[in-house]
Amino acid sequence: MANGLNDLLENNQEVNRYFSSLPANVKNAVSGSGQDICSLEDLLRCVRNLTGSC
Repeated sequence: MANGLNDLLENNQEVNRYFSSLPANVKNAVSGSGQDICSLEDLLRCVRNLTGSC
């Protein structure tokens, strides 16, 4: 399991591609959310909570 969002993005190309495809405002909101994001599921949950969709 990754040790936070940056570690996850560095070590998982699939997650990195998904994160890179998000609009800048969503990426900024995810990065600043303060949530512990260590998996794709964590990232999807965070995006869903911020935007109402994946």
